[in-house]
Amino acid sequence: MELLDAPIEQSFDALGEIDGVAVLRWPEDAARATELERIGTPRLFLVAPEAEGPDVAGELCAWVRLPAHERDVQALIVELRGRASLARPILGDHGLLWRGKQWVALSPIEARLTAAFVARPGRVLSRARLERTGWPDGTPNERSVDARIKALRRRVAPIGMRIHTVRGQGYIAEIQPVSAA
Repeated sequence: MELLDAPIEQSFDALGEIDGVAVLRWPEDAARATELERIGTPRLFLVAPEAEGPDVAGELCAWVRLPAHERDVQALIVELRGRASLARPILGDHGLLWRGKQWVALSPIEARLTAAFVARPGRVLSRARLERTGWPDGTPNERSVDARIKALRRRVAPIGMRIHTVRGQGYIAEIQPVSAA
């Protein structure tokens, strides 16, 4: 269970993504919602008071009519994030990597590296690409990627993510299936 210590109501002016869930205004963001559905992004619609709710189907979307209590919105985000992260881990806010109800806290460098792996599961990422991703201002030394990957392997293993070395090429992430229970 999550502790929600946010204010009772929020204006929802800053929409975007919260913990891997796209928060959209309905009907204004209908076109964007179609694209997000196509790529499998979980979506929460904030429906205008006078608008008819969207015709949503599937586990990766929900809606709430405005004005809404922030705790209701947060509860829907947690529910959608949990469902969506069963198929593939979600790197949420504050460097938290979610898988169902489990999570792992990552450092900023680990979060950037993990974001690259989650965005491209099953594809080899070169050391050079990981260096640019993990250290945008320049890699501290030539073994930095190897050291971080070694630590990252241990951190993400409990949530079903395995990082393998592809000799002479780079690294590849394997996302293992998890049960909904």
